[in-house]
Amino acid sequence: MSEQHKLAAAQRGAARTKKLQDQVAQAMQSIQADIQANGGVYPNNGGAVSMAELARRADISESSFYKKALENIALRERAALWLDTLKKKETIGRMRVRKTFAQRAEDWKEKYHALEQRHICTELELQSLEAKAQKLREENAALVERLHKYGETTVTPFKPMKP
Repeated sequence: MSEQHKLAAAQRGAARTKKLQDQVAQAMQSIQADIQANGGVYPNNGGAVSMAELARRADISESSFYKKALENIALRERAALWLDTLKKKETIGRMRVRKTFAQRAEDWKEKYHALEQRHICTELELQSLEAKAQKLREENAALVERLHKYGETTVTPFKPMKP
C-alpha cells in the first residue's frame, strides 16, 4: 500500500472516530436535557442509563466502546466517568426512578386533597355570599316599595351624565 493510500485511510479513520465521538457527546447532552426536562428523572428505558443506553441514543454499536483502539478506550473511559458522575447527581436507575415516581405521586395526591379542601371552602363562602346577596336584594326591594308608597314626588332622580 502506498503512502498516499495509508494517509487517506488514516484520514478516513480519523473522520469516523471524530464522528463517533461527536455522536456520543451529542447523546450525552440529549440525555442530560431529558433528565432536566423531567425534573431530574431519566424518562426512557425505565430510568436506567448505561453504556448500552448511551450507545442506543448515540446510534452506534455498544461494542464501539470496547474496541482496542486507543481512541475507543479513551471514549469508553470518558463515557464511564460521565455515567458515574450522572449516577451520583441525578435520579437514574430503575429502582430509584420507581421510588421517585411513587414520591411524586404521593406529593400530587396531597396537592389534590389540598385543592379539594380549598374548593369546598370556596363553595361554602360562595353559598354564604349568595345568601347575603339574596337578603340584600330583598331589603332593596322593600326599600323601593317604601319609596313608591310615599310617593315619587319627594325623590328626584339624577340626570344621566354625558360622557
